[in-house]
Amino acid sequence: MAATKSCVLSPNGSYLAVSSPDGRLTIWDTITGSPKQIYTPSSHLSATCTCISWSSIKPEIEGGPKRKRRKSIKLKNNEKENEIIAMGTSNGSILLYSVTKGDLLSKLDCGHDDTVNDLCWHPKEDTLFSCSDDQYIVQWNVRDGKVKCKWKADKNSVTSICISPCGNIIISAGRTIQVWDVQSKVVLKKFTGHASSVNSLQMVSYSNRSIDEDDMSVLESVDGCYFISTAVGDRIVNVWQIQAASQNKSSIVQFTLPDEPTQLSISQKSETEPNIFLSVLTKSGQVYIFDPILNGRSKKPLTHRSTIQVVTEGKQSEMPKPIPIMCTMFYNDPEQRMMLIHGSFIKPVFENVIFSSGDVCLIRDDPSISQISQDKVADKIRKPLTSEEVTLLAPGNMAPTGPSQDTNSNNLKQSKRKSLRTELSLAERINTMEIAQAVPETSTSQQPKTESLAVLLTQGLQSRDKDILRRVFRYNKETLIRNTVRRLPVPLVIPLLQELAVRLNTNPENGQNCVVWTKIALKMHTSYLMTCPDLVHLLSSLYEMINSRTTMSSRLSKLHGKLDLMLTQIMEQTEEKEESDFTQSSALLVYEESSDEMENVIEDGLQSRSDSEGDWEELEESDMEVHQNEMDSDGDEGGGEEEEEENDTSSAEEEDDEVAASDMSD
Repeated sequence: MAATKSCVLSPNGSYLAVSSPDGRLTIWDTITGSPKQIYTPSSHLSATCTCISWSSIKPEIEGGPKRKRRKSIKLKNNEKENEIIAMGTSNGSILLYSVTKGDLLSKLDCGHDDTVNDLCWHPKEDTLFSCSDDQYIVQWNVRDGKVKCKWKADKNSVTSICISPCGNIIISAGRTIQVWDVQSKVVLKKFTGHASSVNSLQMVSYSNRSIDEDDMSVLESVDGCYFISTAVGDRIVNVWQIQAASQNKSSIVQFTLPDEPTQLSISQKSETEPNIFLSVLTKSGQVYIFDPILNGRSKKPLTHRSTIQVVTEGKQSEMPKPIPIMCTMFYNDPEQRMMLIHGSFIKPVFENVIFSSGDVCLIRDDPSISQISQDKVADKIRKPLTSEEVTLLAPGNMAPTGPSQDTNSNNLKQSKRKSLRTELSLAERINTMEIAQAVPETSTSQQPKTESLAVLLTQGLQSRDKDILRRVFRYNKETLIRNTVRRLPVPLVIPLLQELAVRLNTNPENGQNCVVWTKIALKMHTSYLMTCPDLVHLLSSLYEMINSRTTMSSRLSKLHGKLDLMLTQIMEQTEEKEESDFTQSSALLVYEESSDEMENVIEDGLQSRSDSEGDWEELEESDMEVHQNEMDSDGDEGGGEEEEEENDTSSAEEEDDEVAASDMSD
C-alpha cells in the first residue's frame, strides 16, 4: 500500500513528492528535473512514510473591509506558495510539511494507534481526513493540529478514502465501500466492494442532474455521481454509481487488466459531460488508458484504448529491459498529452507524451547506468599525460626484506622442476626427501607482509599480469586485505574493482575471495568513488552482476523457510508416532520362566511318584507281617480307650434293636 501512495504529483503538476523506503521526502521540480528540497524526519527509520497528500491552504485574512482589495491581491499571490504536504507514518502520526518554508509545520498525534493508510483534504475547508488500520477515520483541524472528530468506520482496516468535489460526502473502503455524510457521520450507502483490500479510490465529479443543496438531501445532491476503485491482487477496475433510489450494491462498469493496478489518474473533459480519460498504472510499470462514457450499466468488461511502456534499447548480447513508470498525470488540453515519470526514486525522469489509440513504446536509456553529466570546469581531477611504454610504480614502503628461501630451497625448486619433466630415480628421491627434511619449513600458511602484497597488487594492476593478480587475490583474510587496499594508490581503485568484476564472472570458484576484496575496496574508498564523473559507466558491469545474482535471494529465502517449516513438522509428527507406538506395544515388565527350571520341577514330581510306587510293589510278605505287628503294638497302647468306645457302640446298637423290635410288634 505504501509503495502506491508514496509518489504523488502536486495538483498543478509542478512538483513531485517522493518518499524513499528509508522515510526521506524529496521534492522534485517537474520542469527542470532536479530536486528542490530534501527533508529527513527525525523518526524516518522507526516511522516510515506510508502515504502522501498535497493541499493548498489559503492564509487567513484579518482587517476591515477598507483593505479588502489589497488583501485579496496578497491572497492570490500567496496561494501557490502556501502548499502543504501531509505525510502519514507507520506509527499513526501525521506530519505537515510546508514546501514554501522547506520545514516541518506541525505533527498531528493522538489520532491513530496504527499505520495511516490514506489521506485526503477537504476542498473548501482547512480540514484533513485520515484512515488507518485501527478501523477509525479521523477529521483533523489543521490550524490548531487537534482532532475535530473521530469515528469507527469498519470492522476491519480502512485502507482508502476520498471526498467529493463539493465536500459533503466522504467514501471509505476496506473490503466493503461505504458512503458517509461528512456532517452527521452517518452511512448513506453501502457497496459490496472487492474480494481484497481496496488500495485506490477516485471520485468523478460528473452528475446527470443539477445540485441545489438547499432543496435536496445530501444523498440526493450526489445522486448520479461515479467513483472508481482498485484492489490489491485484483486485475479488475470497478466503476460505481451513487443512486439514491436504487438498492443495487454491485458495480456498473468493469475494466480488465493483464496485471494488478496500483494507481489511478482521471481527466474530465467537462463536469457536464460523462466522457473521461482514465490511466491505470500496473504493478509491472505499464500504463493502460481507457476512454469510457459513463452513461449507465455495461454488461461486458471494457478493454483499454492504448498502452504506454518504457524500455531500454536492446543489443545483440542482451534483451531490452523494462523501465518502470512511477506516476502519471493528464494535461487539460485538446492535444491529449500526459506527463510520465519513470525510472526510480533516486533519479526520476519527467517526460510529456501524446497518447493515441495504439500502443506506445518509449526507448530510453537505463537511468541506473546513465552517465553523470558534469562540466569540465568543475572537474578538479587532472590526470597526467603519460606514454603507453612507461610503467608507473606507486610509492610504497620499500624496506628491504630478507630472502624468502636459501640455496637449499633453490635446489629443492630445481629438483621439483626436473621432476615435472623426467621421472626421478630412487636415489634422487631419497636425496630430495633428506633435503626437504633438512630445510626449515617456509610457512606457506603464513600471510605475506602487507608492504610486499601492496607492491605486488600495484604492479599486477599496472601491467595487467594475471599470474601476479591470481597470487594476490588468493588471500581472504580481512585484516591483510584492508591494509593492502589502504596502501593501494587511489587511481588504481577503479581498475581493481573492474578486475574483480571480471574475475567474479569468469572464475566463480574464487568468488568468495573476490567478494571480500570488493566489499573492502568499496567501503574504504567511497569518498574517492563519489568524485569520479564516469563512475556509473565504469562500474555498471559490477552493479549489473550483483543485481542479477541477488534477484532470487528473496525467493530462495522464502523457499528455505517453507522447507524448514515442512521438515520440522514432519520430524515432529514422526516423533509423536514413535512415542505412541512405544506406549501401545511395550510392556512395563516381562517375566519368562526358563525351560531348565520347568524340567527340574517335572522330574522331581515324577521321581517322587515312581519311588513310592516302586516301594509299594517290592514289599514282601515278611515286610507286611512286620508292618502289621508294629500296627498291633500301637493299638495295644490305646486299647483301653478303644474297648470303651466299642462297648458304648455295642450298647447303643442293642438299644436300637430293642426299639425296632417293639415297633414291629406294635
